[in-house]
Amino acid sequence: MRTATLNAALMTGFVLCWSSGFIGSELASRAPLNALDLFAWRFVIAAALAALWWRLLDRRPLALSAWLREMAVGALTMGGYLLCVMLAIGEGVSASVTALITAQQPLLAAAIATLWLREQLPAAAWLGLGVAGSGVVLCVAGDWQGSGSAGGGAYALPLLAVISVTLGSVLAARRPSGLGLAASLTAQLSAAALIFGVAAASTGGLALPGSALLTWQTLGWLVLLSSFGGYGFFTVCLRRLGVNAVSSAIYLTPPVTLAWSAGMFGEHVAPLQLGGMALALAGVALALLAQRSGRHTRGAAHYPRRPGGGECA
Repeated sequence: MRTATLNAALMTGFVLCWSSGFIGSELASRAPLNALDLFAWRFVIAAALAALWWRLLDRRPLALSAWLREMAVGALTMGGYLLCVMLAIGEGVSASVTALITAQQPLLAAAIATLWLREQLPAAAWLGLGVAGSGVVLCVAGDWQGSGSAGGGAYALPLLAVISVTLGSVLAARRPSGLGLAASLTAQLSAAALIFGVAAASTGGLALPGSALLTWQTLGWLVLLSSFGGYGFFTVCLRRLGVNAVSSAIYLTPPVTLAWSAGMFGEHVAPLQLGGMALALAGVALALLAQRSGRHTRGAAHYPRRPGGGECA
């Protein structure tokens, strides 16, 4: 019971803090400092704090291969993922729709595994994929109809974010570095700081944060909630519960982001968006249930029954 309560608390923290990243991207688009510069400083500050935490807790030497592996994970799950999310919101895609599109990560992973790795996917799971995809299309249509500020190409950016975070999650789960949480976060945040620093420099140089209150409020939000909260819970939950559980929890981020966006920014939610989100979540549930049922069926097939009715060990 205690373990289940702890796992539930960790997953709740993960959903809340992961959702905060989409709100932080919206805040960054409204701050006086250029959004790329702001995100670069966010990761520089977060990496420095993580390095201080790491050096205070653990002074053991690290293997270069483990450090580089964690940097690769950070480059994908933080750098590439958040750069695409931030650019999408900057192009006019709403935070809630961005969250919904990126929440399709597990379904994309299942489709890739089927088409590329030749893994079997039940017909009901494919139906769920289609339903969820239809829901995303409706939600995007509602967002486009409601604001009209985002071009059609802008909605490809969240899809690139999905690909990036999927690759990073698989790398983290299948080839763990063995580093502690503080060291892992330091390496991952450093990689993200490098990516955003290069991106900011390529657009005219990295400007200082300045003294504007909104800039520092946004930095505080992104460093504490999104960086340490979101990726701290992400790393712990990934190691403790696995990729499937973490990926499934991501499906809860769109409604949380939608509620935050409506409360903080007064974003209008079109009926088409609500219907699309409900359809997408229904499709996701159908696909996950079908995949789980398929795994159980395949597992039972691998264990023939004894004549007496028991299963072979």
